[in-house]
Amino acid sequence: MIQILFRADASIRIGSGHLMRCLTLAHALTEQGYHCGFICQNLPGHLLSLISEQGFKACLIPVCQNEQTDAAHCLELIKNPVELLVIDHYQLGRGYEQLMRGSAKHIMVIDDLANRPHDADLLLDQNLLPQAKLRYSNLVDSRCTLLAGPGYALLRTEFYQAQPEQRDRLLVNFGGTDPDNLTLLALDALDLLKSLSIHADIVIGRSHPAADLIRQRCEQQPLWQFHQQCNYMARLMRQARLMLGAGGSTHWERCFSALPGLVVTVADNQRQSTEYLHQLGACIWLGDAALQTKDKLAQAIAASWQDEMLLQQMAKKASDLLPRQAGTPAVVKAITELMRF
Repeated sequence: MIQILFRADASIRIGSGHLMRCLTLAHALTEQGYHCGFICQNLPGHLLSLISEQGFKACLIPVCQNEQTDAAHCLELIKNPVELLVIDHYQLGRGYEQLMRGSAKHIMVIDDLANRPHDADLLLDQNLLPQAKLRYSNLVDSRCTLLAGPGYALLRTEFYQAQPEQRDRLLVNFGGTDPDNLTLLALDALDLLKSLSIHADIVIGRSHPAADLIRQRCEQQPLWQFHQQCNYMARLMRQARLMLGAGGSTHWERCFSALPGLVVTVADNQRQSTEYLHQLGACIWLGDAALQTKDKLAQAIAASWQDEMLLQQMAKKASDLLPRQAGTPAVVKAITELMRF
């Protein structure tokens, strides 16, 4: 019987970040003996097969236009009340949560926008922002426990187990779906840097619309290694001298791995935390996706790749943000304490 139910979506348009961090948490809770399941909307690129492959029961609901309809479809699927409902969804807030209260003993919200009220017992925002907890002061009531900051970043087990490796590669990853096709633009940039002989790992998700073309480009270039929906990102980060990629949850994987980063923001919600990390010296923000060209990316890669002092300073700044015991264990501890009552 499902004890913990996740409500999160993935699609070609919104990407896979919400679902992937929920899967990370689901695996950690499963290790504690809980049975987890998922409800997702039937969107293009929903990744239901990935959820099933990872051992979790998952159900699809129709695409919903409002919280009330979404809740109605979810309630039809919940035969027995669950101990915990985890919601990671920008279009769902207090209205949805109140409708779900009768079928969930506890409610947890994963958010990073702080733009809508919640009826939650536990709220996680893993972003690093000034006065992070104050952002939710008028959005949740006093009984809600706030987990704020990268000390609660949801990191997969592989990151805690990864061993140091020789750092001599460039890692390129713009998220699971890369809707702006920045991966191909990065390959164009690398073509301009052949004189540097940079060995690169090119990582894309299962639903990337240009997967075949990217694979072909990598097969034609012996210095590039193609990876799709890999489960060893921690190892790739430990092998990398520099990463070129998007913001979002990848920030905390990169920081935990002491990996310098060139970051392109691909969604509005990534901008504030990326700019702050840039100010702290933990990454270099290259701006939004629409501003990128192959020449700009090539210049940024070349300048950083050849500046050893800059890379060392960036790596230290990034690593200092996340202590070795930070992240998923702290979130699991907070959840288990909540579910005792």
